[in-house]
Amino acid sequence: MKYFGNKKIFAIAYELKESPFNEPGKYEPTWGEFQMWVYNNSICTFSMNDKIREYEWDLRFIVDWFCKNKNYILEESPFPLPCEGNNAIELYNNSGDFDSDDDNEFDLWFEKRQDWHFSHSWYSDRGGSYLADVIFRRVNNTIELAWDNTILYSNIKYVNPKGVFYIPVKLFQTVIDDFIKEFMQEKLVMNF
Repeated sequence: MKYFGNKKIFAIAYELKESPFNEPGKYEPTWGEFQMWVYNNSICTFSMNDKIREYEWDLRFIVDWFCKNKNYILEESPFPLPCEGNNAIELYNNSGDFDSDDDNEFDLWFEKRQDWHFSHSWYSDRGGSYLADVIFRRVNNTIELAWDNTILYSNIKYVNPKGVFYIPVKLFQTVIDDFIKEFMQEKLVMNF
């Protein structure tokens, strides 16, 4: 496993592996195991059939999502809809209660909600996997990581199903940048 950061605050680890779905003659160099910790809480570890498992899938989805959305996370911008909440999970959930007889107003509201969620949560780019739904958002000089995966999937249970934690912006940026850089270099080497 390659580690970036400090599990006691914020860390990522990954290891590329052979895909269980490889067909003869086809090689996918981005399959692997991925772990993320916030203050010693493993976010992506889950239990399935009474067995503890680490997240394993095509890691290209996570890397691509961070490449596309890291700047949205690092910018401090308010939630785009007028609603109350103490963290990103509450803001997102509370914004789902909107109703209007005006179809344009209704569509615009949910378009803003969806666009914000797509740029702050990697869940939309999970590629059909059991990836935890985590929302990343800047709050002052920290990055908030908020999740509630208590009822996300019916057949698995996360080891740490809920959480809201704040980590220093610089640490978040360094860990994400180092992870992306190493992953891209390793992928290039494996393609030759």
